[in-house]
Amino acid sequence: ERTRLEAQAETSNDSEPPPTSTTPQVPESSEYMELEEAMSRDKQALLEEFERRRKARSINVSTDDAEVKRNLRQLGEPICLFGEGPADRRCRLRDILSRIGEDAVIRREAEEERKLFEKDQETTWYHEGPESLRIARLWIAEYSLP
Repeated sequence: ERTRLEAQAETSNDSEPPPTSTTPQVPESSEYMELEEAMSRDKQALLEEFERRRKARSINVSTDDAEVKRNLRQLGEPICLFGEGPADRRCRLRDILSRIGEDAVIRREAEEERKLFEKDQETTWYHEGPESLRIARLWIAEYSLP
């Protein structure tokens, strides 16, 4: 089709026939849009969203509201939005978990435990030393004090 149009353009040499009532004026353009690529990206995004929703339906979330709030807090999300009830919170938690991964709560808990363990390692601690250490310290104290 393109070659036929180019051949027709060469033969006309910029002398177009006057428009008639049977031939409509169609603007010609050399700009083409890649529809298949744009459609495939949109289709892929739509399929990913359907897959995420299917995954969200299969995620088990506790019905205990306190546990749902604790999980939301661990994920750094607000525990309650305006006008939100327990069922809405569970739905929001399920949606968040479908986006970031179901094991995100477990990973966050493990990370917090690791931080607490590291903090505990840094704290100062005391223990009783052997009797020889006590005797040495007493001798140093008596020697250094007048």
